[in-house]
Amino acid sequence: MVGAYLILLREGFEAALIVGIILAAVARLGAMAYGRHVMAGVGAAVLASLGFAFVADRISELFAGAGQEVMNGAILGIAAAMITYVIVWLRESRRQIDRQLSGKVAEHAVGRGVGLFVLAFVSVFREGAESVLFLWAIVAGGGEDTAGVVIGGIAGLFTAVLIAWLLFQGGRRIPLKTFFDATTVLLVLLAAGMLARAAGYWVAVDWLPALAYGVWDTGHILPDRGGLGGVLAILFGYNANPTLMEVLVFGGYLMTVALWLRFGGRAVGTPASAGG
Repeated sequence: MVGAYLILLREGFEAALIVGIILAAVARLGAMAYGRHVMAGVGAAVLASLGFAFVADRISELFAGAGQEVMNGAILGIAAAMITYVIVWLRESRRQIDRQLSGKVAEHAVGRGVGLFVLAFVSVFREGAESVLFLWAIVAGGGEDTAGVVIGGIAGLFTAVLIAWLLFQGGRRIPLKTFFDATTVLLVLLAAGMLARAAGYWVAVDWLPALAYGVWDTGHILPDRGGLGGVLAILFGYNANPTLMEVLVFGGYLMTVALWLRFGGRAVGTPASAGG
């Protein structure tokens, strides 16, 4: 039961975090009608995760035993791409608010319903797919009985939903500029961590070269499997003993997005002014 609870809490936390941020952003934009697209995406992802549970075995066999690493890497990569979409969306939304304080902010969300649905779906399904694999391993290994896994999983999922609700409520009270700045930084770190973890999975199955192993080893100071290090691993992909490929992917993503936010983002749909 405890194992299942921790798995669902851990795997649901990132999804809850992203969904909470998106719902808060939609509310701040005065377009809460689009919240139904987000929740529809969440519901569809839950159903897809249940369906995935029935085919996980066969998918793993197709990849000759490396299925879990391959699937995790692919899902992480897709999720990182969708989070990058949200970063762009939040950036454009903030500029829209800066230009139109008169109350037409909601117009910016028009046409975004499908994108919000897909984002919520990918964010939740990514965690759902991983949870299916982990819970299946617990049951198959005889570590916990099925009833205990179900009860623990539901409790963990409830905790994750509570976190999303708190984020949603808190996001409505934070000053607008602070909200957009903080959520952008948080999402950039989330996406960078996801890509680094995807690279780690693909290095493990020789889809990518490691380049070098053990770039650093902070396991004795801040292990990535418990405590603060475990939280950082869940949120931002912290690895106490990463390969050079993981470090380069993480750093490369951060640099690319930072340069876009600094120089490229302001040019989208907005003529450059003399004052910058």
